[in-house]
Amino acid sequence: MIRSRSSLLLVGAAVVLAVVGLLLVFGGGGNDGVGGSSAVVTAEESRAPEPAPNDSGTPDDTSATQAPGEEPAAGTDSDAEPGTESGTEEPLEPSDTPTARPTPGPRQTPTLPPGMELPEPAVVPDPATVDGADPTAVAVAALTAAYSFDAAHDASAEDAMNRVQPWLAEPYDSAVYDLDGLRQDVQRDWDRWAEHEAFASINAIEAHTTDVDTPDTDIRAERRFYVRMTPIGRDAWNGPLVEHQWFAFLERESAAHPWRIVELQTPLAHR
Repeated sequence: MIRSRSSLLLVGAAVVLAVVGLLLVFGGGGNDGVGGSSAVVTAEESRAPEPAPNDSGTPDDTSATQAPGEEPAAGTDSDAEPGTESGTEEPLEPSDTPTARPTPGPRQTPTLPPGMELPEPAVVPDPATVDGADPTAVAVAALTAAYSFDAAHDASAEDAMNRVQPWLAEPYDSAVYDLDGLRQDVQRDWDRWAEHEAFASINAIEAHTTDVDTPDTDIRAERRFYVRMTPIGRDAWNGPLVEHQWFAFLERESAAHPWRIVELQTPLAHR
């Protein structure tokens, strides 16, 4: 009887131990904080995505991870003084002020040999001072006016042609004159003349006579001239020498009237 009771006690104790063991296995290992559910949560956290990199182009803020009282690491932006070479220079702000253009230097003047003077623009004679009874004086005055180009004062080469008009019998653009051809020759280079504020310097207006020249009458005269002209820039620029030969034919109503040019031609070989 006593032996059977002891057997029952041993069996009961074994059952109790078996139940406690099962509880320990499936119950999370007690209250020490390291259980099965904690291991699952840790695994989920380990699979969480990493934070995205900083795309702003600025260094990451290390103030959150820097321990209190700890000095910043050498080489960081915090130890660079503003405006120093080690620091990052701030970009200049855009300005609405236009950039000033450099002031042009003074115009140059040509160096002349001793005794020579700087040529001057052609001076057109006053028609009231020209002797209208002298066909040579009338022809020279007209040719001087025809070559009185000055880009600093004239709008175009036509202005010089208009100054010839007082000594012409017809408008200067008439077919009996080659003046329009002269105007076109100069007008082609007018932009260059204007760039240098150039004027026509008349080197010479020379009369040319031959033994076969037609003698003058009371109402008709004929003259030949060579005109040499050089464009002179007020900035020391010189153009090429221009040489033309002109034939001037003059007429007047009577000896009491002034001479007027009725025809003014230049051989094409001299144009």
